[in-house]
Amino acid sequence: MYFVLMIHYDDLNNSLKNRLKQYVPNSLRKLFHSRRFHAFSIGTPKSGTTSVAGLLDKNFRASHEPERVQLIHLINDHYNKKVSDEQYVNWLQLRDRRVWLELESNCFLGYRYDLLLRAFPNVKYVLSVRDPISWLDSMMNHTINYPPKSEEVIKYWHGIFFRPEQFPHSNHDNILSEHSVYSVEAYLNYWAHSVSSALDTIPPKQLLVINTKQLINNKHKLAQFLGFSDDLIDDQSGHLNKAPNKYHLLDKIDKAYVEEVYQKYCAGVVNKLDKFA
Repeated sequence: MYFVLMIHYDDLNNSLKNRLKQYVPNSLRKLFHSRRFHAFSIGTPKSGTTSVAGLLDKNFRASHEPERVQLIHLINDHYNKKVSDEQYVNWLQLRDRRVWLELESNCFLGYRYDLLLRAFPNVKYVLSVRDPISWLDSMMNHTINYPPKSEEVIKYWHGIFFRPEQFPHSNHDNILSEHSVYSVEAYLNYWAHSVSSALDTIPPKQLLVINTKQLINNKHKLAQFLGFSDDLIDDQSGHLNKAPNKYHLLDKIDKAYVEEVYQKYCAGVVNKLDKFA
C-alpha cells in the first residue's frame, strides 16, 4: 500500500512535491525522491534570489528562504559566539536533509561562505549579482518597506550585514537617517564584502555568476550549469519580489559622494566580476 502511494507521489508536479516532502520519511527520500542536482542560489538581498527560485519552482524542488526565521536566529547566535563553527555547519547539513531541495535560494546563506562551503563542498552555487548603485537604491527602498521594527529577525540580520554602528552617516548622506535608512557606506561595504567573499571562496568550477538583469537571457547558461534542458525554466517567473514602494532617496544624495564610496568599496569587486562574465 505504501509503495503504491509512493509511486503516485513520484508522479506529482514537482512544485507540489516540494510542499508535500515533509510528509515523506527522511529515510525514504533518497530512494523515492532523489535529487537531479543540488545547488544553492546565493547573493545579497535584492539581487534576484527570489527570481531564481521562481524560474525553477515549477519543474524542480526549489524554494526561496525556507525556514527563514530559524536560520537567521542561528546566524545571530553564531555571530554572537553562542554557536561554534562546527555546530553551525552541522545545523546547515541537518536542515538541508530536512528541507531536501534541489535548489535552495537564500541570501542569508551568504553570511559566511567559508562555512557554507565547508558544509556543502560538492554542490553548485549560482551567484546573482546586481550592479552596486542599482542595488543600493533598491536596498534603501527595501529598508523602508520592511523596517527592522517590523520583525525581530530583520533587526538581527541588518545589524550583522550592514553594521550601522561601524558605518554611521556622514554629512553627505545624513538625510537617510531621517528615513531610518543606513549610510551609503554601510550598504556598499556590505555589497562589496558579500560579493567578493563569494568569488574568493567558492571554486570557479562550482560557481555560476549571473547578472540579475540578465536572468532570463542567461537561462541556457543556468540550465547547462545545473544539467537540464532550458525549456524546463519558467520564463514567466523571472522578475519576482518587486518593491511595493520606491522613495528615490539616492537622488537626494550628492552623486560625487556616492561615486567616492563606490570607488572605495565596490570598483575593485566589479573589476573582479568581469572575469566571470
